[in-house]
Amino acid sequence: MRPRMIVVAGPPGSGKSIAFPVGSFGVDSFNADDRSAVLNNGSYQGIPLEIRAVVNKNFERFVEDHIRNHQSFAIETTLRSTVTFDQADRARAEGFEVHMRYIALNDFAQNLNRVIARAQAGGHSAPADQLRKIHEASMKNLPRAVREMDEILVFDNTVPNREPQLVLSARSGCITYRRQPCPEWLRRVLDDSEYQIRH
Repeated sequence: MRPRMIVVAGPPGSGKSIAFPVGSFGVDSFNADDRSAVLNNGSYQGIPLEIRAVVNKNFERFVEDHIRNHQSFAIETTLRSTVTFDQADRARAEGFEVHMRYIALNDFAQNLNRVIARAQAGGHSAPADQLRKIHEASMKNLPRAVREMDEILVFDNTVPNREPQLVLSARSGCITYRRQPCPEWLRRVLDDSEYQIRH
């Protein structure tokens, strides 16, 4: 069986860690927020940049070690940069299959409200302008993920207290399922790509 690189992705506040905890896939896993909290005396709040820098290096080393050793692994990311795509390319070159689960909400305001609620409950947060930039970058990268992942499952987590709903799946760049009607946020994302939904 080929080793797997499993990526759980989506903007901050979308519910990644609750819906698809990386530790639930039965392979080695890394969650940067959890690791940062461990180094911050168990607190997700007020994590110094120095700890974030250390964890980022540990994260990169974790991924590279597992790719080099052909060991399956799972990671979580906001998908705000191209780093995950670069890692996926290296993994595929070493014989991995790359699977992604992407989860999002209807709009940024909802993401922001959930991050605020998470912070009030003792979880991690960030300034609103930073969260908006991450949200926009993550959404912009989603069509590329659809195009490049060996398999991607996209979920809508807009409705509180309900299981995330599968709204799109694709294999090797070919869409195999799209829910109708398509959620408006997904329509907006795909409209500027080769996966444009005809109105």
